[in-house]
Amino acid sequence: MDFRDSSEDAAFRAELRAWLARSLAEAGGLPSDPSAAALHSRAWQRRLAEAGYVGLAWPREYGGRAAPPTQQVIFAEECARAGAPPLINGIALGILAPALIQHGNEAQKRRFLPRILFAEDLWCQGFSEPGAGSDLSSLQTRAVVDGDFLIVNGQKVWTSLAPIADWCFLLVRTGEERTGPRGITYVLMQMSSAGVRVRPIRQITGKSHFSEIFLEDVRIPLANVVGELHGGWSVARATLAAERSGLSGVVELERSLTALRGLAAARGALGDPVVRQRLAGLWVEKEALKCTGYRVLTKQLRGEALGPEAAIGKLAASEFRRAVMDTALELQGPYAMLGRGNPRALERGRWQGLYLDARAYTIGGGTSEIMRNIIAERALGLPRSVPLTGGFR
Repeated sequence: MDFRDSSEDAAFRAELRAWLARSLAEAGGLPSDPSAAALHSRAWQRRLAEAGYVGLAWPREYGGRAAPPTQQVIFAEECARAGAPPLINGIALGILAPALIQHGNEAQKRRFLPRILFAEDLWCQGFSEPGAGSDLSSLQTRAVVDGDFLIVNGQKVWTSLAPIADWCFLLVRTGEERTGPRGITYVLMQMSSAGVRVRPIRQITGKSHFSEIFLEDVRIPLANVVGELHGGWSVARATLAAERSGLSGVVELERSLTALRGLAAARGALGDPVVRQRLAGLWVEKEALKCTGYRVLTKQLRGEALGPEAAIGKLAASEFRRAVMDTALELQGPYAMLGRGNPRALERGRWQGLYLDARAYTIGGGTSEIMRNIIAERALGLPRSVPLTGGFR
């Protein structure tokens, strides 16, 4: 692959970089208060959408630019380099919108896509359940047809944005099967519906990034089913298969690695050959991760089916992030025990928060163990993993 931008992509990058520099200065920093931060993030996404930078790859008739994947990558790279806030509706933009564009009817596209684009409606994802995380096809939330409605009962978990979301896209079991991918339906639920209860989950960081959702006799119009009744698994698989190259995440990790070198310098550790070797090794890993991202992007540009590259990139990025944060706390020595809020904490305890967050990256979006299984089966041709049941024999 040619790593250089085409003339068209170079012009797009220059235009975007100038726009970000100007607009970020005008928008100001992200407030610390969660409610104010949510309002700020909505306003930032609206500003991006008005400038034509949200939904770049969408068809023009739904507000996009029909841009090539390279420009989507450039957008993510430049936002990461500029330190721009993440898009608050990223879940809807990355997972729901492709499902609607590919499988939704025209009424659903016209109703929901513009509001997703401008963050007028915020969305959360109701896929995982207490007993159906890595094995999503074993979900048990059930819906029965009652006239023109589905009546839904069950529970979802690990749901980001649930307390402030306006809508949720759900997978529910509508067929007779008790497990497996058959008989699952993809449906859109308004969070203000009667019978919906949200309970935030407090994390080790002290924040509540995700929540549980309890559903009791929730009535959802059949008009909100995406695709066919009982045919939701194919919708979910198609959209989850629209994997990203991960290059934007590499830029973010590169910034963390640069900050880590600054921490080492502040601690007077750059003269230590062991520390220098550790930092050099992390830089090499980052470059390898970037090349893996370009392999994924190259296949996307050629229209080729993706193999295990995305799983390899996800696993490597999760483990790399954890290694960076481990190194940061090792460099701090005894100060590593002082977190945010402690006046003696180094850099106001930012590394301690990042260290705890890094553990979540090895779970969300597919655990590192699941990624290793995918790589073993698809890349190495090893036998399929079979869980032990009934104890050891």
